[in-house]
Amino acid sequence: MTDSVDSWRKPLFAGLLRGIRLHSAVYFRPELRAPWGVSISTPATVFHIIVCGSSWLEVSGVAKPVELSAGDFVVVTRGHPHIVRDDRTTPTNDLFDLVRCNAPDKDKVFRAGGAGPVTRMVCGGMHFENGPTDPLLAVLPPFIHVKATRDGVRPWLRSTVEQVVSELDSGSAGSEEVATRLADILFIQAVRAHFEENADIAEAGWLAGARDQHVGRALALLHGQPDHPWTVASLATRVGVSRSAFADRFTELVGEPPLRYLTRLRINAAAQRLRLGDDKLTVIAADVGYESVSAFNRAFKRHLGMTPGEYRDSRRSGRTA
Repeated sequence: MTDSVDSWRKPLFAGLLRGIRLHSAVYFRPELRAPWGVSISTPATVFHIIVCGSSWLEVSGVAKPVELSAGDFVVVTRGHPHIVRDDRTTPTNDLFDLVRCNAPDKDKVFRAGGAGPVTRMVCGGMHFENGPTDPLLAVLPPFIHVKATRDGVRPWLRSTVEQVVSELDSGSAGSEEVATRLADILFIQAVRAHFEENADIAEAGWLAGARDQHVGRALALLHGQPDHPWTVASLATRVGVSRSAFADRFTELVGEPPLRYLTRLRINAAAQRLRLGDDKLTVIAADVGYESVSAFNRAFKRHLGMTPGEYRDSRRSGRTA
């Protein structure tokens, strides 16, 4: 197989990034003096930007703590409980309790901790419109660490954070909506940096799968035609490998079997249609690859815990899935 890896990898990356849609973002601007430690437990995607100072990040389920320095940007992608603190032995307090007990000043900065060296951060929580089914969130690692360059804060990060702070300070009409769009940009930039820095060195996971001659081509087929009646055998034939070898390799690298991955793509596409339009369920079911509404209903409820109709009603009433 002689196709260039980038012939399918670049469109895959672009398609995933295009699908990112936030419906809300909440920002915090802590100024913490050592000793300090905060714990965060929320279903949202959370980010921390170290403006000055340093800290340690410990993410639940990840064995090794990570040291963060000024100019670093970290995204805890899928709501894993985590700790950020000045020293690995410092006790922690719940971040939201600290916010409630330490009223922000006129610049929306809240202060806590002791009397030692200060660490300033911009932190935020992001809720995605299609979080439970988003194919991107599912394939990302538990956290993304974008390190500062040798020259300090990355230019795109500095300029975007400056815009965020300006909007938060302004209190102008629509400032929250603008700040949410800027959070979109921060997240996309972090994911893009992760892709660019790891695409050619990842030995396992989705990125390694995207580079694999057989799995990568199959991923491109699934993302490009999620409504096609794919089977494991038809995918294996298209990418030129035996059915069993393909199924094993796909599951090993991507972390789930091909048809389960395909189902998530279809449910994600259906959820977008349900949120954004009034198409009948028969139309949506057929367009995303289901032969009947009953099969579509069963798959949808299995993934999101509610029927397509209930999902549409919940989005219109302002509740999230």
